[in-house]
Amino acid sequence: MTPRRHLGSLALLTFALLRSPAVFAQVTDDATRNLARDLASQAKLAFLAHDYAHARDLFHRAYTLVPAPTIAVYEARALVKLGKLVAAEEAYMRAVRTSLDAGSPEQFRKASRDAEAELLALRPRIPRLTIHVTGAGREHPSLSVLLDGTELSGVALGVGVPVDPGDHELHASVSGAAGESVKVRLAEGQQIDVEVVAPAPEPAAEAPVAPSVTPPRTAPPSRAPGRAAIARSAAPTQKTWAFVAGGIGIAGLGTGVVTGLLATSKYAEAKDSCPNRVCVEGSGGADALASFRTLRTVSTVGYVVGGLGLVGFGVLYFTAPSTNPDAGPTVSLWVAPAGGGVAGKF
Repeated sequence: MTPRRHLGSLALLTFALLRSPAVFAQVTDDATRNLARDLASQAKLAFLAHDYAHARDLFHRAYTLVPAPTIAVYEARALVKLGKLVAAEEAYMRAVRTSLDAGSPEQFRKASRDAEAELLALRPRIPRLTIHVTGAGREHPSLSVLLDGTELSGVALGVGVPVDPGDHELHASVSGAAGESVKVRLAEGQQIDVEVVAPAPEPAAEAPVAPSVTPPRTAPPSRAPGRAAIARSAAPTQKTWAFVAGGIGIAGLGTGVVTGLLATSKYAEAKDSCPNRVCVEGSGGADALASFRTLRTVSTVGYVVGGLGLVGFGVLYFTAPSTNPDAGPTVSLWVAPAGGGVAGKF
């Protein structure tokens, strides 16, 4: 392409950037449009000066502001000049995928057609590298394969991976153990299979074992110091609570017996005062029946409390430490309709 044709295409590029309603549908301010036009103009001049790295950077910035296919095509061409064929393929694809409508300028349609044709010519030039992992750690879950310092996904192993022409370096690592690096050089259109060795994972470090220390042997004491004193101090407290529980139990049983007798009396009274077991509200029989029910409930509660109290007495008293192992306690309980009590030798 002659310099005059380059300048003409540059003018068409900036003109299309200014006039396309489709691309600028989401661009709302003049400053953004002006900046994109200026970056595209600078990028095209850098391209003409064979400063392809700078041109690619400016084209990419302009495309970020305005995703026009004309900019994407020139970015792809700059990448091809730099030997970055994989990135150029993606830039061409962006130009091809641009959505155009009836209002899109002819320059955009031509750029899309040019991108499609140049993409077809580019793809056979892209080298492909098929990586096979061997070695003891090839099935380890922590396997990591790096291509030029970038980790590859597991789905990229064993298939042709597109790479740029030139030198590449691979190595595998497993759980901290790194294998030897493999270097390979590919020309345009070349396809190469390469093996990388995954080393065996490093063994897990064992925790240090503390040396065993045998304590000095001493003669066992004839008696545990303070044991009798502890028993003497604990026994009165537990036995005191045992007596409290026993007293509550006796009182509960006494209440149950007394209220039970009263309930029996009220039941007989209600039965006599209510013919055919039907008590008229407000009559003496109805009052006697209500008293019977109340006394029956109190009696039941009394028996329950009394039983629990006596059980608590037995548990607390007979599990209390003894201050005199040779002397055993003697306990007797008595219950009468008017009350009850505890008698014995403690």
